Amino acid sequence: MDVRRKRLLALLLVLSVLGAACSKKETTSSKKKKETTYEKHKMSTTEPSETEEPTEPSQRDTSVRPVATPSPTPEVIPILTEQDIQAMNNNSAIIVRNDDGYVSTIVGRFFHRPVSDADDAINAIKGLQTLLGLETGYFPFAVYGATYEGCTYFTYQQLKDDSTVLSATLKIALDQEGYPYVLQSSLATNLDYTITPPTIDEAQAEQVVLSRMGDGYTVYSQYTKKTSFQYEYNAEHCFQVYTNNPSAGISFDMPYIVHFVDFDGNYIRSYPTGFLPDDSQFVDYGNESYFKDMQPTDMTFTIDRNGEDFTFTVPISYNPNDGMYYLADPSRKIIMADFYEFVYNNDNLVFKCQASANSWPDNYLATYYNYILAYDFYKKFNIESTDGFGMPILILMGYCDQNGTPVNNACNMGVTAGWSLFGAAECNTYGYSLDILGHEFTHGVTNYCRQGSIYANEYGAINEAFSDIMGNMCEMYMGETTDTTWLMGETSGNVCRSMSNPYEYNQPMYVGDQNYLPPSPLGLRGYRDNGGVHVNNSLVSHLCYVLYQSGMPLEDLIRFFLCAIEMHTPWADYDDMYAIFVAAAQMSGYAQIVPVIDEYWQAAQMSGDRNIINETTPVQGYQKINIPFASSDLASRCVVLVFSYYGQNEITEAAAQSDGVATVTVPVNGDKIWIEVWEFADSSLSSIVSQKAYNTSMSGWTTDPYEMGVYDIESGDIHTTATYS
Repeated sequence: MDVRRKRLLALLLVLSVLGAACSKKETTSSKKKKETTYEKHKMSTTEPSETEEPTEPSQRDTSVRPVATPSPTPEVIPILTEQDIQAMNNNSAIIVRNDDGYVSTIVGRFFHRPVSDADDAINAIKGLQTLLGLETGYFPFAVYGATYEGCTYFTYQQLKDDSTVLSATLKIALDQEGYPYVLQSSLATNLDYTITPPTIDEAQAEQVVLSRMGDGYTVYSQYTKKTSFQYEYNAEHCFQVYTNNPSAGISFDMPYIVHFVDFDGNYIRSYPTGFLPDDSQFVDYGNESYFKDMQPTDMTFTIDRNGEDFTFTVPISYNPNDGMYYLADPSRKIIMADFYEFVYNNDNLVFKCQASANSWPDNYLATYYNYILAYDFYKKFNIESTDGFGMPILILMGYCDQNGTPVNNACNMGVTAGWSLFGAAECNTYGYSLDILGHEFTHGVTNYCRQGSIYANEYGAINEAFSDIMGNMCEMYMGETTDTTWLMGETSGNVCRSMSNPYEYNQPMYVGDQNYLPPSPLGLRGYRDNGGVHVNNSLVSHLCYVLYQSGMPLEDLIRFFLCAIEMHTPWADYDDMYAIFVAAAQMSGYAQIVPVIDEYWQAAQMSGDRNIINETTPVQGYQKINIPFASSDLASRCVVLVFSYYGQNEITEAAAQSDGVATVTVPVNGDKIWIEVWEFADSSLSSIVSQKAYNTSMSGWTTDPYEMGVYDIESGDIHTTATYS
């Protein structure tokens, strides 16, 4: 079995439970109110070479493997305080705490000696157990290692029972001398770690498969064993059962089916495969078989791109098994298929193929070409595919809803069945822009590095910022644009954002300005762009433009931001990212930019309590209105709306921030306003139970329309209403 197939899923097989060096403490609250819903990430020249190899060792180190029973540590590891860590760093360490009061990021040494490997690095966090809020018995296990600029990075995930905990990730980075120097944690703090034994055995798992599939299927019992099934960025331990494939078609050599059955006897799903596993516990989805007989030929096409002829070359592959031509690249393992069939018909693969090699829709060709360029861009920086190990890429054309209605967008869809998935629409021209598709490709890279995604509020805005940053730099580095203002989507004819001037597309320059969307608990449920993930991404993405303008070369910028991507986890917020950017500068050899980062972070007002900053920052030409709520439960079920008295239309709206105060920013334009609070039955906002307006005396809230207050608004003013109850 080749190295590429020995990647993440293999590492999820082992339940590595390490004891701690102190007594068990009381269960604590979870980090930052964790949700476990994955969201699609959407958009609201050097020539590619199939034979080009990285000029440096791969950034991914496939030798990192967990062990079931690590050797006992003979040394006593003391429990550290913040003061201990500062003493180890001459009071220069950066220590960030999360919303629950636990340490989430450390920049500075936090262990008394160098560590030898991923398991030894776990010893370094035993002394941080109190600071991290961890209980005895569920330390994480290593997923992969990376090397960069002489430093080593280890990525870990947390387990509970038979599944990984979604987005519960830990990063430990070692400095050039091998000392743990950076820690960034999204580990959960309220897990009672138990390992529940399977309620069925291998033979019963086989019977589950045969009962479901019916006649004509034969089980290959020698390959039935425990494995791990990954869907998007979650993994579940289960049984794998291999059978023959009676429905194998002529197009691809897929003689087997691998079935997955959970430990309670529930059938999960199955996939055809061209491989039987070897004697190690590695699952294989057989995606290599889709490419092994393909015969590629480079072909040149000319299409209309934003009013101009655009000529490029891509591989078109002939499949001798069925005599058809495919938009497939067997070298990079990229292939195009139908969105609806895969997403809404049980992962059914209907590949884009035809009898002619030279007649394809322009949108298909442009999308295919730009994903190839994005792949080549990352490979130049030693990251092969989105996971760094060469995971096959499936481009799903015809992005639509379950009714087949086209969706006017582009998206990254995570990982399923061993594919890195991307959705592309035929109703728009986003596929014509490398920055857009580089943006989506970066979501795959970022989410693999982070081992998860919290696609809301500051966490989602940081994710979107990295995608804009890397997408734009990918386009520039690969020579696919002449744009000097760092626009997003300019070659598609549909510009959506500007990294040089966020105000041009109604994005904020600082926390609390007129374009800022306050994060809220409702952002986790999709409210207002998931809490401003696309709108607020400018707060971080504009930093890239500022660093470029300060004289930092493009290639150095790319390496700096890749380093930062590698060191953060899903629940990192702006406080964590400041520390991560400083660490990335120090560890990547760019310490001279730290003052620029400091100045930028202060100007953007991203340090400190962003709730209070948003509520107290005046904006000329606008009035701010703060609406406090009587309880957090009430705040989580309400939306504030501001209406124009003259225009009789809604001007703006907001939900309460995490401190229970909703802040609306209203333009001063000579109009008068009234304010309403719509109270819903629950946080799903599905049914209204009350609708109140601020009263005429500005003393409370009323349901009487004759008592509804109408107000003038003043520039730069901040008004706080009576508490809503």
